[in-house]
Amino acid sequence: MGIDLGSLLHGVRAGLAAADMVPAELMAAVNKQVKEGSPLGMTADVWDQRLEWVADEWEVEIPRDVKGADTMVVFSSIEVMKFPTNVAAIAKVLNKAGEKWTVSSKAREIVNFGFYEGSEEHTKLFLTRVLEGAKELGVKRIVVTECGHAYDALRWHGANWLPEANNFEIIHITGVLGELVGSGRIKLKPGFFDGKGGTITFHDACKIQRKGGHIQEPRDILKVLAPESFKEMTPNREESVCCGGGGGVIAIKAADPVRYAAFQLKIDQVNTVGAKTVTMTCSNCRLQYTDGVEHFKLDWKVTGLAQMVADALVE
Repeated sequence: MGIDLGSLLHGVRAGLAAADMVPAELMAAVNKQVKEGSPLGMTADVWDQRLEWVADEWEVEIPRDVKGADTMVVFSSIEVMKFPTNVAAIAKVLNKAGEKWTVSSKAREIVNFGFYEGSEEHTKLFLTRVLEGAKELGVKRIVVTECGHAYDALRWHGANWLPEANNFEIIHITGVLGELVGSGRIKLKPGFFDGKGGTITFHDACKIQRKGGHIQEPRDILKVLAPESFKEMTPNREESVCCGGGGGVIAIKAADPVRYAAFQLKIDQVNTVGAKTVTMTCSNCRLQYTDGVEHFKLDWKVTGLAQMVADALVE
């Protein structure tokens, strides 16, 4: 019907936040991000140790606090703490492309739990930390990695609430991957994933594909990586159904029954197309999928598009 439900619900959340009616578990995560810089407890020391471990474990260079770099990449704590291979994959791809990039010790967390809460004050606080890190390093663009709500908060709301956000190009990693493949700055092995585990399908994330518009890039890439194996689930693209774990819902235990019920819609869609691998560009969706696979004992592989690109790079 063309009704912007996301904005309407965000307004409702703002009212609930003002009335001190935010679910306790969600509010605890917000408070942790205020105090420690991350809702998952990824303090500066933990961030430093994890990135050092990722660099050593996967033998990949992760430039840190490089002033004058073109691009600042900000990972989510979900990736750093739960999907570290994604951090390594993105680093590998950017290094292969010859990108002048860096991460920032000051802007180490892209997740924005103030946005989930509905608090403009907290949302701006977490956005400002990212923007200050970018300003300090003098970068031209900020790349949001695999977090949909973080991209929404920084790319759209940040541009309206904080004028300094408009000093940078803000792009999602999906758009970067599309640029690198389309321009030939990185080359992929055609058909690399065909014949390696059956049909592959793609999950469109609400904030990255449906709202953010990065719809075609994943499909162009998958048509290179798995021209025979890639099949669309239905509905898809702008009409895709939410994974069920977005908006901070996955952090609220009391919401589990509703979250799993919503995920059953995705189970039906994936099973209908006969897929055994589901890929996506949002780590929050990925967390929902991995939890759903475990909960429902599904025989699926859940992966990320950046990981697939890294695995199929022509060396």
